[in-house]
Amino acid sequence: MASPEYPLLSKNFFADPYPLLRRLRDECPVYYHAPLGAWFLARHDHCTAAVRDRRLVNARARQLLSTLMPALHGTDELAAMIGQWSRLLWFLDPPRHTRSRGLVMRGFSAAAIERVRDEVRASVEDALASVPGGGGELDVVWQFADPIALEVLCAIFGLPGELRADFRRWTTDIMQVAGAGATDEDPALRATDSSVKLFGLLAALVEERRARPGDDMISRFLGDDRDDPAVLEEVTIQCFQMVGAGYVTSRNQIACAVLALLEHPDELARLRATPGLLGPAIEELLRFAPSVLTTNRLAAEDLEIGGQQIRQGELVFPILASANRDPAAYPDPDRLDLARGGRPMTFSIGPHYCPGGPLARLELEEALQGLLRFPSWQLVGGFDYRGASLQDRGPSQLRVRLGV
Repeated sequence: MASPEYPLLSKNFFADPYPLLRRLRDECPVYYHAPLGAWFLARHDHCTAAVRDRRLVNARARQLLSTLMPALHGTDELAAMIGQWSRLLWFLDPPRHTRSRGLVMRGFSAAAIERVRDEVRASVEDALASVPGGGGELDVVWQFADPIALEVLCAIFGLPGELRADFRRWTTDIMQVAGAGATDEDPALRATDSSVKLFGLLAALVEERRARPGDDMISRFLGDDRDDPAVLEEVTIQCFQMVGAGYVTSRNQIACAVLALLEHPDELARLRATPGLLGPAIEELLRFAPSVLTTNRLAAEDLEIGGQQIRQGELVFPILASANRDPAAYPDPDRLDLARGGRPMTFSIGPHYCPGGPLARLELEEALQGLLRFPSWQLVGGFDYRGASLQDRGPSQLRVRLGV
């Protein structure tokens, strides 16, 4: 096994992971990270094979949460969270995964997501309402991306407006742990408490929609099976994943994309001059500046990847952000090229492709169209990345002066 010489999970890594990922691809593309006790895959071909390999399974909630929250080892809180999370779509394998994904796709197909474009557009307009017609300063993270991501989920799931501050806190706590960003007892306990509270809120909403269905995601998930107790439970479980993961990642993705354009003014000017470039630009921004760095699997049996022996029961983290920068798959990968074309690994591939991908793309499209109404963007002051987690990477703030 390789010595732990690559400081993954450090604050410096989260601030700028790409120099270290380049070293991993070149020097140790299948890397055993001793502090976490898990394997990381850095090359595109290894990541692609891993997410499709039936020997690498998704039924890993116990192993993953025990690894990510060692401070809670043996506690009732950890056991309860494992029991809850083990039923999420992200932790299921066929045939259970196939059935649960079919339920989720009632509301998250590309066609279904297109029907919520008006809600997304309205959230963008609300976020830009504070900017005068002649331009002004805007914190793209907290005054723009955050309210868009939060308002869209609240609108399409029918979440109570008075609980939005709670929802923001709960999902942030959960995503920090889910991405290997919290190993101490306090954040781990906050995550377990937030998980229980969010699940309780969603269970109450599902029961409410059972009695009074509407035109929202929960009602779509329920479909014509709303009187089946098993379906009610399944909808609650999968809503937990979709809303729990959707808010933080969408907020960060919008901010990451805007920052990438600010750092590449020639490409920003190219996008302004060629409105038809927006579709390919979104794919390139998702490749170049993703807010989620990895996915993960569990080895169900011994196997070999890239000459390294992976043992049964070990966790494997395909680094999708590294696959997106692999020169074997993308020529000149560290260059932002909005006309590059193709689809990145950002939302994974295959049967476990992220069902929230179409919504994230729609939010990014409408957010960029809203900001591009202003002919000039200027970064005000500096910025930094929060040293958060593999699933929660984005600027802590991003002040931009929008001008005409």
